Amino acid sequence: MTSSTEKQTTALPGRPVLAVVGAGSLVWGRSIVVDIMCNPDLAGAEIRLIDILPDRLALVHEWLEFAKQAKGWGHAVSAHTDLREGLRGVTACLTAISVGGDRQWRYDAMHPQLDGIFQPVGDTTGPGGAVRALRHAPALKKIAQTLVEVGAPSPILIQLTNPLNPLTALLDKIPGLRVLGFCHGYEDTEHRIAKSLGIAPPDSDWGSNWRVGCPRVNVELAGNNHFVFLDRLVIGDRTYDQKSVAELMPALFDCPFREEVWSRYGVFVGNHARHPIEFLPGFLTRDSQFGRAWGVSPIASEIDPEHGDRHDDRQPQLEADLKAARSDLSTCRNWQLDHSREPIAEIIAAFHTGHRFDVHLNLRNEGALRGVSAEAHLEMFCRIEDGRVHRPHVEFPESITTEIERVGQSQQLLSRCCAHYDEDLLVKSLRLDALMPKDEGKIRRLIREMVDFQKDLIDQSA
Repeated sequence: MTSSTEKQTTALPGRPVLAVVGAGSLVWGRSIVVDIMCNPDLAGAEIRLIDILPDRLALVHEWLEFAKQAKGWGHAVSAHTDLREGLRGVTACLTAISVGGDRQWRYDAMHPQLDGIFQPVGDTTGPGGAVRALRHAPALKKIAQTLVEVGAPSPILIQLTNPLNPLTALLDKIPGLRVLGFCHGYEDTEHRIAKSLGIAPPDSDWGSNWRVGCPRVNVELAGNNHFVFLDRLVIGDRTYDQKSVAELMPALFDCPFREEVWSRYGVFVGNHARHPIEFLPGFLTRDSQFGRAWGVSPIASEIDPEHGDRHDDRQPQLEADLKAARSDLSTCRNWQLDHSREPIAEIIAAFHTGHRFDVHLNLRNEGALRGVSAEAHLEMFCRIEDGRVHRPHVEFPESITTEIERVGQSQQLLSRCCAHYDEDLLVKSLRLDALMPKDEGKIRRLIREMVDFQKDLIDQSA
């Protein structure tokens, strides 16, 4: 492994002061704080909940106070709608915000269908990913700049908002900050491999405790976020590399798309197929019914109008739980107060303790993935140790390295456009995108429509 060139190369000193921006999420806001309070290395941490929605924030805060009482946790937890107040003295901050929410995401994914552009997710690449990046950039820049001004020296910012690579690259250019992106796609890949091989229960999901009683299953991936490829796979005491993993085929082909990528490029593609299929040319076509022939739906289930609003029932249930807890604390025993198995708390703890922790992160390539620009922000297996991030050296076949580099260039251009809006730069980025038409005039017209629709959320002042 090669060490990164971070400004600070030692563990964070002193008591952890942690901020969760976007803590008003009625699902994620609670689960990530429970994970933090479950981690013994963060037992003395102060936790700041930050959100612009005071009513939802108050519900999450009260729920966590009851959870503390029920479990005997001693963490100091406070709620803040003022960003500067919430970030003052913070050593590590998480950003998981959703500007415009699911309704805006639905527009991002579905409006391009008028031009025959189908995006099975629409939050990372394509026109949906581009406008989502532009929409989130102003809020994320404000958070990061405020953290530098009032936070602890050289604080850690863990960026969770999609599209992960261009937004992480945007914040990484702010001096005085250490920025890392995180996505749990590698864990999803491990679970999919385990299910394909009959190691994990067939009815389990990646967030469940499927590893209990199973042999070890670990992957090492590299590529662009949501477009990653297998370098190493460990199952039990056996390690497979890029070539020897062929011994597990065709069992690992859980859909036609994954098999076709192996056939065309000679690599095993990770994540749920709905993500990487957006990045490669020749898949989301009319002939394939825009992905259905490859085993992929043309629209994400989270925003499919047939499924309604996925958060409709969250607040009434949360309010009912709180009403019961106010009368009888013992009702909290029915709450989900175990670790969610997201490793975000462990990432934070590794930077505070200096202990080793292996995980996949999104950060500058710096020569780790051969054949890809050093400045490109990629997703890759890393080791956190002594407060530093160590990268591996990875080399893929030229055919897929070329695609990763193309996507990396597109995302670097998009990141620059997020810093200073420039329509020409945006069009140049999208010309490199596999989903877009070849006609520059059509690209420009479509992106103008989409930017204009949400112009109140996008900073076009530059």
